[in-house]
Amino acid sequence: MEKNQTSIERETTGIPGLDEALNGGFPKNSVVFLTGTPGAGKTTFSFQFLLEGAKKGEKGLYFTLEESQDDLMQQFMIVDAKIKEYLDSGLIKIVTIPLVDYDSMKEVISSELDAMGANRLVVDSITYLQMFFSDIMSIRKAVIELSSIIKARNCTAIFIGEMPYGENKLSSFGVEEFAADGVVALYMVERQSSFIRALRIIKMRSTEHLTKYIPLDIKNNGIIVYPSAELFADI
Repeated sequence: MEKNQTSIERETTGIPGLDEALNGGFPKNSVVFLTGTPGAGKTTFSFQFLLEGAKKGEKGLYFTLEESQDDLMQQFMIVDAKIKEYLDSGLIKIVTIPLVDYDSMKEVISSELDAMGANRLVVDSITYLQMFFSDIMSIRKAVIELSSIIKARNCTAIFIGEMPYGENKLSSFGVEEFAADGVVALYMVERQSSFIRALRIIKMRSTEHLTKYIPLDIKNNGIIVYPSAELFADI
């Protein structure tokens, strides 16, 4: 196991403390499902992942089906004002996917990947597949197909999803986590009229990783994870 762990190529996440919890980062060419309730930090997390690649000269694509590019730019500028420099140089590109149909979505992702040769990719959010399909199995098939398209192009990806608030579920449809190579969940736990932020690595292909709830903070320059800290026993 130790031999396999050390030989796996990894993409560092850009989240301080998270690579330690992941034994070095996300396995290269994997698809990670990032889930959480609204406001949990999913967009910030994903941007830090792309930013980490840009700092190393790796190209990154951010596909949005929800927020406008201007709104995303405002959020990204808070984390790192150099985002404009990375956009102008072509290291990071934000692409709006029109909500037409699944085939159009698939074509936009494939063509942009081929044109850019991206190393890292984010889809925000995969929950919008519900607009194209009425049954769960078709959604699962679509997630697997998109994953195959991305991994065939040697790209490491984050699929953002929604964790239903107040329900004991990781995803909206209950299939996204099974179709991905890894699952990272962001939580906002209410305690005594305030919220405590936490992260949990539910699974990660070919990787030894922490499984406990890990405290985190969201500061002006992004998310920081504290893998050595304990949350509380009764979460």
